[in-house]
Amino acid sequence: MRPTSRIAHWVASLPRQRTREVQSLAVDGIRDLIGCMIAGTLEPPSQKAIRVALAWGRGSSSIAGIDHTVSAPASAFANGTAAHVLDFDDSFAPLTGHPSAPIVPALLALGEELGSSGAAILDAYVVGIEVLATIARVANPSHYAMGWHSTATIGRIGSAAACARLLGLDAAQTTAAISIAMSSSAGTRLQLGSPMKSVHAGFAARDAVIAARLAAEGMTGGSEVLAGERGFQGLYTMSHAGEEAFTVPGEGEPLAIVSPGITFKPYPTCGSTHRSLDALLFLKTEHRFSGDDVDSAVLSIPALNVKNLIYDRPASGLEAKFSMPYCAALALEQGSLRLGDFDDAAIERPRIQALMPRIVMETTPGSEHTEKDYLDLPAHTTVRLKDGSTLSDERYVRRGSLSSPMSDQEHAGKFRDCAGRVFGHSETERLLELISNLPVTPDVRLFTSLLRQTKSQVASSTDASHHAAR
Repeated sequence: MRPTSRIAHWVASLPRQRTREVQSLAVDGIRDLIGCMIAGTLEPPSQKAIRVALAWGRGSSSIAGIDHTVSAPASAFANGTAAHVLDFDDSFAPLTGHPSAPIVPALLALGEELGSSGAAILDAYVVGIEVLATIARVANPSHYAMGWHSTATIGRIGSAAACARLLGLDAAQTTAAISIAMSSSAGTRLQLGSPMKSVHAGFAARDAVIAARLAAEGMTGGSEVLAGERGFQGLYTMSHAGEEAFTVPGEGEPLAIVSPGITFKPYPTCGSTHRSLDALLFLKTEHRFSGDDVDSAVLSIPALNVKNLIYDRPASGLEAKFSMPYCAALALEQGSLRLGDFDDAAIERPRIQALMPRIVMETTPGSEHTEKDYLDLPAHTTVRLKDGSTLSDERYVRRGSLSSPMSDQEHAGKFRDCAGRVFGHSETERLLELISNLPVTPDVRLFTSLLRQTKSQVASSTDASHHAAR
């Protein structure tokens, strides 16, 4: 079989993954994404997306923080945008992007329509992650380096495969779902630091639901859309790998959610800053210096990362997430990075502004022209203190990855911080409990109904705008 059919056959025929390890990792991914999604509903881009989704009419699928239900595509669009807007959602090394934002909102929306079990949602999520990895291993690093936003492009296709799995489509229908999703695959890194970057994830989740539903209705497209001159590989990458490079795991081989696994974010910033932030926070803890003690900090990172961090002097909280000087100044000055640090007003704090000019970001020598993944290249950090001492650190591994994991307490703390922006303590703890119990939840609507039970500002402000428009 050619790549698209091979992947579709694997999606349709894989036995459901019930191992404790796989289910635990899937629960981690869904919990992390839902926390980011809830917190993101308060952001202006999400508010706009929610208003648009509400205008598309009623249905049976939820929007976080809103006491109305909408169609599944509208739900996926609004929640997908909210999931990605804070740039706090997970990363995935093969994708060079964010795997869960295009997948989880689509599965929750579709799962509500179907009355799917929690186990079915987890299973489809694992399958979607695998399809992302299969395509991304062929497409990257060139796809991302060319300027494509992998979360939007490959994410759309992987999410469509996940939705096909949840619908129980056969191999031919799944091939069609992948083909349909490929036809809407778009989104460039030009939008990094702008509100549209988060909308990319919303579009991807929405289009995935539509692709799978169209395939279920008998819509078909080209049978091979991944390989070939006019397929995804030929049009979206500079890869010359053969069709055999599109490999799915054989029996007994680890799934992508196990190896290389998902990387979770301990900081609400672009992942390109994270290894440098890990180093700065470690040095600050070990040597107990303050921001006033710092003469300069030189942060050397791979060229691909440098290209993502385009704001030396950010003018908004969203731009600040893509600013190495700002993020590094937070680490050096206060020893932490919190969601509130990226409010628009927060970036003007005098002590942070005074420290930023002392921070220099450099490109790792030799990284401009290499086919190596950026994680195969070091992030080197040097801090010079005013007393003349020099502190150095070199890192390959990001905190939050499987080789340097966040603890269970850190995961739960992140969720509480995110969900606590919208929900009260009791609702947040109930959400945590329900997510933990997804493997044995008979109907995902037992969980999603709680997402709507809030009296937060997201519900009140959006409802007011919605009724005014009517």
